[in-house]
Amino acid sequence: MKNLLIIILSVFVFVACKKKNDACMPVSAASEADQLAAFCNKYSINYTVDPNGIYYEIVEAGSGASPNLNSIITVAYTASTLDGNVVEDYTNTNNPLTSQLSEFIECWRIALPYIQRGGHIKMVAPSSLAYGCTGLTSENIPANSPLYYDIVLLNVE
Repeated sequence: MKNLLIIILSVFVFVACKKKNDACMPVSAASEADQLAAFCNKYSINYTVDPNGIYYEIVEAGSGASPNLNSIITVAYTASTLDGNVVEDYTNTNNPLTSQLSEFIECWRIALPYIQRGGHIKMVAPSSLAYGCTGLTSENIPANSPLYYDIVLLNVE
């Protein structure tokens, strides 16, 4: 009886997880391209599009070291959805965010090496390179939300 209960519970968990994953319908960076370009144009972001579909403007290149995935970076930044909802704000340079670059979402891992210590980048990332179809409930980021980041790379170790 105990084994039967374990099997039934295992099947239930598998089916529940499978249904949740089936509901997740990621979108491609190409399908969001018009939306990202329109945002950049509206806010006068003189953008370049990288091969992954990230729209970015290097406001200040910085000098010295560029980060790699093993680098410990310190950043001041804001993040918002394209409708203007600020979801993260670390602009207070008295309390910046410090972490290893490899721990950030994919768009950061791709775009931050474009600048060096002291650099400033504006980035509009397709949802597939941010939080994808799952979103981030704790930060009020809906599923399939492209995000805008305004980032100053304060330090690279």
